[in-house]
Amino acid sequence: MRNRSKNRKPRKLSLAIIEITIDEVSRSGAGVGRDKNGRAVFVPFSAPGDRIKVQLTKEKSKYAEGEIIEMLEKSNLRIEPKCAVFSQCGGCQWQHLPYDYQWQVKLTGVKETLRLAKIKYRCLIEEYPAYNTWGYRNRIQLKGNADKIGYFARQSHELVPINTCEVAHPKINSVLDEVRKEGEKQSGEYKVELNLALDHQVNRTWNQIHGAEGFRQINDEQNIKLREWIKARIPKDVSVLDLYGGAGNLTLPVIGSVEETHCVDLTVPDDDFSQQKFYFHRSAVLPWLQQRMAQIKSGQLSIKDRSWFAVIDPPRNGLAKDATQIILCLNEHRVDTVILVGCKPDPWARDVANFVADGWKLKEIALFDFFPQTFHVESVALLIKKKKH
Repeated sequence: MRNRSKNRKPRKLSLAIIEITIDEVSRSGAGVGRDKNGRAVFVPFSAPGDRIKVQLTKEKSKYAEGEIIEMLEKSNLRIEPKCAVFSQCGGCQWQHLPYDYQWQVKLTGVKETLRLAKIKYRCLIEEYPAYNTWGYRNRIQLKGNADKIGYFARQSHELVPINTCEVAHPKINSVLDEVRKEGEKQSGEYKVELNLALDHQVNRTWNQIHGAEGFRQINDEQNIKLREWIKARIPKDVSVLDLYGGAGNLTLPVIGSVEETHCVDLTVPDDDFSQQKFYFHRSAVLPWLQQRMAQIKSGQLSIKDRSWFAVIDPPRNGLAKDATQIILCLNEHRVDTVILVGCKPDPWARDVANFVADGWKLKEIALFDFFPQTFHVESVALLIKKKKH
């Protein structure tokens, strides 16, 4: 039989201008309406109740994407954005929406993610919305050229100059004029990372990779809540694996109450906490675990009669292809409790599903809003290894 698909010419889709009404906001940030054929149309910076004229920018058979070109009728839900360049810079997506509504979209989105991952749970989801929804960021990265500094436009390398950043900490905003003058001395285009250090000084890092001063959660208030939540669930006298632990942000608070902590990451600080039984290991997580398993099997390392607890805070894409092997290593290491943190719901839910499929029970879920005015949310799961009878 002839393969007709090889001879079929791809159907050209016309990028039309249409009128739609926005029904809801998706967990990916864009508002969602339906065209005359019932197809979902995703439109950034729209709000439920908006009636808008949209220029389509992408078309698929099941969905389309577009941009607002005319506001025909504004939603009653809309509020005035604080930022003068909102919708131009590539940062915030939701300044036009009330914060209470933002939080409900995030909560609903995580529930939907869990449903799509076919994860059943009986626990209530603990909610930790942000108290301060502006001026919360302790670190920003700016681009610059001569006396102009700002952020790249959405999906572009076009510079959008700013005079202030409404989500940055006030101390960071207070040095922007100085940084702009310093930038004029740079040769050509540059980038600068402004970091509000723990001593309340704003450090400048010029033309270095992102996070050159080390990783730190950008929302200190919410980070304290997350650390307290984790600390309350780590029993005394256990040994802890802090995987993808960075500078030990999530487990340093339990020094003194646990037997020992092994913090594993590619970028760890130079500080030496060995005398407090807090050990940093500069390594990729899976190779470190596999080496440790080899030591246990060979008798070089004994973990008998110890209770082990793991805190896992992987990058944005989660455990990804390493998930199966990491779970296997945790089982062999006799870890019986895991706290799994994720800053992107879909990879986090996928990792939770992998644990559940391996015989772990999802016991607790909590959500922390580290990123008001955006669609990002921090999701946390407490998983217990089911005992075999």
